[in-house]
Amino acid sequence: MLVGVGVVFFVFLLLWTAILWWVATRASVLVPYEGISAVVTRLRRWGTLLIVVVLALAFLLSLPFLPYPSSRAARLGPPQVTVEVTGRMWAWELSQKTIPRGQTVEFVVRAVDVNHGFGIYAPDGRIVTQVQAMPGYTNRLLYRFDEPGTYTIRCLEFCATGHHLMVAEFTVQ
Repeated sequence: MLVGVGVVFFVFLLLWTAILWWVATRASVLVPYEGISAVVTRLRRWGTLLIVVVLALAFLLSLPFLPYPSSRAARLGPPQVTVEVTGRMWAWELSQKTIPRGQTVEFVVRAVDVNHGFGIYAPDGRIVTQVQAMPGYTNRLLYRFDEPGTYTIRCLEFCATGHHLMVAEFTVQ
């Protein structure tokens, strides 16, 4: 969906550039400035309106893909599995290490000491989702794992000298 919005915006940008190029190449010494100015003014007025409308549509179409729990809950449905996660120097504690495939999982993420970045990596090494773990605050992260395998949790926020040791794993079956 976001790729489609990007393509539409790119096509619009090319069209807008072509129109401006066409106006600029048609301008010659024989055409009075007032005529060119009137055309450019109209193009600016309508072009600005068109840009605002396209950006507003892109914004509205991207709302369901925001990473907030309410947006994800609307897309993924209510959580079927809840995993309590606690970050502490230099370890992650998970309430369960096995997660069922294809079900919406809610990670309830907390930290007991400093800020940590809770990042989940797929078996192939790409990051799939992340959220901050902060002392005194509980973050909720909804995600559905469709691919089985061993997923890795890494800290994405430098949390002191043992930061590189802050790794945990869980399995999606």
